[in-house]
Amino acid sequence: MLSDRDYFNQPSSNNFWQRHSAVFLIIIANAVIYLLTLLTGGTGNTPYHGPSVLLAFGALLPGAQFGWQLWRLVTYQFLHADFWHLFFNMYGVWLFGGMVEQSLGKTKTLALYFFSGVLGGICFALANWHTQASCVGASGALFGLMVAAAIAFPQARMFLLFPPIPIRLWVMVVIYCAIEVLYALSGTGGNIAHLAHLGGALGGLLFMYRPFTQLFAGGIRWHSSARRSTSAPPHAAPPRSTEPFEFNQEELNRILDKMSRQGYAQLTDAEKEYLRQSSEELKRQRGR
Repeated sequence: MLSDRDYFNQPSSNNFWQRHSAVFLIIIANAVIYLLTLLTGGTGNTPYHGPSVLLAFGALLPGAQFGWQLWRLVTYQFLHADFWHLFFNMYGVWLFGGMVEQSLGKTKTLALYFFSGVLGGICFALANWHTQASCVGASGALFGLMVAAAIAFPQARMFLLFPPIPIRLWVMVVIYCAIEVLYALSGTGGNIAHLAHLGGALGGLLFMYRPFTQLFAGGIRWHSSARRSTSAPPHAAPPRSTEPFEFNQEELNRILDKMSRQGYAQLTDAEKEYLRQSSEELKRQRGR
């Protein structure tokens, strides 16, 4: 259940922004816009060729038709061709976005989502300059989240459906990106916008290794200094340890394996705190 995830159960607040996680906001926004798309006439597997007002206004166009319609670089990220297109993209946001949000926080996770989606859209528009292709979907933004999760927690284990075997997250991401490169070079892959995926993956890489996140540091500090209740909320963040931190790769791997199998919500407060401190230590070692 989505509601079982810890980042779907934030402390209660009268402020909508503070009350919900970035993952929750992204999924809800995509779901609501999909319903509005259906209500405004979107039908079939390729609704952006249909009469929907939202799809006509927001789908990404190839470069020659793009002009100065810059809003499409954002709006296309929230439009989907059908239910399963929406479902699998949002499943990926739930899976990888939650990991990223534990490392970067809410504001930076949202910034990463939009940045990756915009860069993916630019790559698609340029690669399809003289075609009639259109593009919708959050896949580019999702690839950015996936790459960022692999950089933050490279040793986390994921379980593939086909074949049903465990695999390190960084290995899985490299394989996925390599497949996208092969499809893009071969010109096959049907209606899938592989260049948007690769552009989004590049966005995740740039966001994690370049000082983009510093642009949003003020927002993070503002939330950390917000007035808090004197009584601890039911899903409060684990108390931060004042003891000197000693990084242990084996312990981090154990916690990541447990999180992959059971979800973040099943970690103990001590494990959540160790995960947070390990993420900060790995960032420090990378010089960020």
